[in-house]
Amino acid sequence: MRRAPGKTRKIEAAVRVAALGRAPRGWPACLLAAAMAIAPFATPAQAPQSGDEDEVFYQRAATCAAALEVDQLALVARSLAGATGLRPDMIQVTQLGFTYVGTAYLRGLRNPRADQMLNAARAEQKGWKAARHAQVASECRAEADALYKNATSLEQWMVTKRATSRVDKFRAGRGRAAAAAAGSAAGSSTER
Repeated sequence: MRRAPGKTRKIEAAVRVAALGRAPRGWPACLLAAAMAIAPFATPAQAPQSGDEDEVFYQRAATCAAALEVDQLALVARSLAGATGLRPDMIQVTQLGFTYVGTAYLRGLRNPRADQMLNAARAEQKGWKAARHAQVASECRAEADALYKNATSLEQWMVTKRATSRVDKFRAGRGRAAAAAAGSAAGSSTER
């Protein structure tokens, strides 16, 4: 059987190094540290837990990700309109949404089903009144904050880095199409 080139070999080497707990002769210490850092991602994923508990969580994650996305895009629209000092709030709400997405992924939810669930939640929320959205978003923020606090430091770092990157793209104007849609998406559920 042929080995896949490139990354697969590097990951296999990282797993071997992590299993040894030391670098082979001639490897610099920084390579050992890098191998140890990626080893958890190189090991096979656990089989997803099946059951009603996961299904309920997946649905809640989709609902919360959609609700937090409305808040995020409303902040982006305000920022692009000239409001200042919104970056910390934008990062926080984006981070909370990504926390739900990441947790659902770790529990076994994958595409295309994840996208279908998120799109269904977005469509459902377009008919919500502002009070309903505010209530759900508030609950979701509290739940996502608890999920984030229970995550490992590596998972927290990954979520924060991804959220910061997303916000910086919006602020740099590379997300203008989404921000334009944000005005209509945010308005559809919060102006009633």
